[in-house]
Amino acid sequence: MNSGHILLLGMGGTIAGVAIDRAKPMAYQAGAIPVSGLVQDLELDEDFGEIEAVQVANVDSRHMTEELLIQLGWAVKDGLERPDILGIVVTHGTDTMEETGVFLHATLGKLASHYKKAVILTGAMLPANADHADGPSNLRAALYLAKEAKQTEQFGILAVMAGKLCLARELSKQHTHALDALVVNAHEIDGPIHKRQADLSLPGQAQWPWVEVVTSHGGASGKLVDWLVSEHVDGIVVAGTGQGSIHGRLADALIKAAELGIPVVRSSRTGAGAVFSEISEPDSARNWLSARDLSPPKARIALQLAILEANSRKTDDWQSIFATI
Repeated sequence: MNSGHILLLGMGGTIAGVAIDRAKPMAYQAGAIPVSGLVQDLELDEDFGEIEAVQVANVDSRHMTEELLIQLGWAVKDGLERPDILGIVVTHGTDTMEETGVFLHATLGKLASHYKKAVILTGAMLPANADHADGPSNLRAALYLAKEAKQTEQFGILAVMAGKLCLARELSKQHTHALDALVVNAHEIDGPIHKRQADLSLPGQAQWPWVEVVTSHGGASGKLVDWLVSEHVDGIVVAGTGQGSIHGRLADALIKAAELGIPVVRSSRTGAGAVFSEISEPDSARNWLSARDLSPPKARIALQLAILEANSRKTDDWQSIFATI
């Protein structure tokens, strides 16, 4: 049996939620159960070992903040550096789990591989007391995956939902209530995982760059972009249609914003697939960058981190930093 134990970090969410009426699981209070309570009735092997449960937060994940991301990041870093910890599991609400996934991937992915540990994010689409609640099976799977990471060589920032293990970077909630909503388009992991590129700095401050997401649609204008520029926004992610196409009026405003030195990233609102630089009007000609396979909310987190890293390095080359994520 492996020496060491599992660190379980609780962030709240539906997995820790309680329905007012268990027959009506859509009406519930998220984050009502402490993380220590989630493991009390799990069916684990007698020799599984110790689980150290730490409550970082207990919130509905729609209310996640940069400050909470920082607290979680440093808690994960501490667990990775502790020799008595075999692996880490994070319970998290599903609404913003994809944002937390790309944050941890960008800042701690290489460190996790260095220590040969897995950080597994998991959650639930149904509250804990609902009929056929999915939280217990997801948490059980996450705990065993974290414990067995050295044998499977599946290190890094990962996630498991509905029986599917994937890179946390690939999480994307694409259904309102399906149990596999977050992993439906993620690539399932089967075998060792290669090390990623160098980690970005883990933020130590709550004041992150102000980055907003604007959406392209029929009848779009550039008025919102103009207002954001006037209010000194630090970066803009545009959720384009289809392969990241953008309404002409909105594009004109974004071009002007980029000319003023404001980072602009072009993504797609479709929910799946990658956005590449357009051949006819390449992003480089507009001083933009394509988000590739990052969804708009994930691209926002990535852009915030890229701007922070560029500022710390005293460079304006946020594009190269963004590309590493």
